[in-house]
Amino acid sequence: MKSEEVFSSSDKSENLALGALMAALPFLFFLPLVMKDKKYSPYCMFRANQSLITFIIMALLGLASKVIGLVGFIPVIGGIITGVAGVVLGIAAGFYYLQNLILAILGSGKRVLIFGEIEILK
Repeated sequence: MKSEEVFSSSDKSENLALGALMAALPFLFFLPLVMKDKKYSPYCMFRANQSLITFIIMALLGLASKVIGLVGFIPVIGGIITGVAGVVLGIAAGFYYLQNLILAILGSGKRVLIFGEIEILK
C-alpha cells in the first residue's frame, strides 16, 4: 500500500476543481462515475475514493454521537458524557473533513489518516 499516489501534472491540473468540489461536499463522491471522461482519470477516482471515505467516517461519527446522546437521560453525568462525546466526535469529524479538503486543494496524492488506505472505488 502506497502512502502517496503520483499523478500526471495534466491530470491533476484538469481535475483539481472537481477534486476540491468533492472534498468540500463529500456526498458528491460519485461525480467522476457519472461524468463521461472523469472515471478514467486516476486523480478523480482517487479523490472520489478519499471523499467517500471521509463521508462514511463523518456519518459514522455523527451516528456514534447520537447513540452516545442516549445516555443524556442520566441526571448530571449523562449530560456531561453526552457533551464531551459530542465535542470529541465533532472535532474528529472536522479533522477528517479539513484534511481531505486541504489535500484536495493542494492536489496532493496523500491519503487521509488511518482509513485512507481503504479502496472502495477503483
